[in-house]
Amino acid sequence: MIDSVRQEVLDLLRRHRILPKKSLGQNFLVSDSAVEQLCAEAALSAQDQVIEIGAGLGQITRLIAEKVQWVIALEFDPQLMAVLKTELAPLPNITLIQADAAHCGYREVLGHFPDQQGRVKVIGNLPYYVAVPILVRLDEVRDRISLIIATLQKELADRIRAHPAEKAYGELSVRIQYFYEVRKVAFLPADAFYPQPKVASEIISLRPLKSPRVLVQDEEFFFRLVRAAFSQRRKTLLNALRAHPELGVLREEWPDFLKEAHLSPQCRGETLSLEEFAVLSDLVFRHLASGTS
Repeated sequence: MIDSVRQEVLDLLRRHRILPKKSLGQNFLVSDSAVEQLCAEAALSAQDQVIEIGAGLGQITRLIAEKVQWVIALEFDPQLMAVLKTELAPLPNITLIQADAAHCGYREVLGHFPDQQGRVKVIGNLPYYVAVPILVRLDEVRDRISLIIATLQKELADRIRAHPAEKAYGELSVRIQYFYEVRKVAFLPADAFYPQPKVASEIISLRPLKSPRVLVQDEEFFFRLVRAAFSQRRKTLLNALRAHPELGVLREEWPDFLKEAHLSPQCRGETLSLEEFAVLSDLVFRHLASGTS
């Protein structure tokens, strides 16, 4: 039996004479079970306001709009935007915006909601090459977001969910887990999409924490230090940090900082937990703020 979502997508593509653009990562979710799992995780209600990133042909937009107060649907491709305007015209609670989700201002996007105080859920099937910029850009409105449901290539989902000492663990793992509770919702084989990509995907949920997972004296410096620690993965933490004089620390000072943080100079950045990064970051930041040498 053909999935009803798949049939709808194929019908829309045929009717509007559209060929999916590989250059834009256009792989449409066509699995009924995957859409059901996505909607179940979102727990949509009549009070919800939703930003949908990458509305595509509108087959999921319609399902969302039937359950929530308002949907703002973002789509970059002008050809697909024309389809959305035609297919979704009967639904009065949808605002369509043609925009590059990796570069648009989300504060401005939020201004289109009728309720300017309400919390917002974000749902999106994010192409691999723009997924990270989109997630980082959403940080600017994290105070208004109650939940993000993202469909991502499995490799990227693995990086987001990874723990210290795992191969996929890196700067992105730290950044996302610093702000969010991360949960795997579903594994999606390639045939859950049309056209089929060459890789598997996952649906994950990101729920903003009430406060960051670790408290640091200076977030900007914390993330600069994390970035430096992962910049040369095959090097020891000591050598990776020494390669970044812009952190404001002399090469000969790093061994003392690592010792005070109870970290071996031979360990690697990918073995440090968020708590260990926080301890080291605060030690160094206090030193720099005091002006001592």
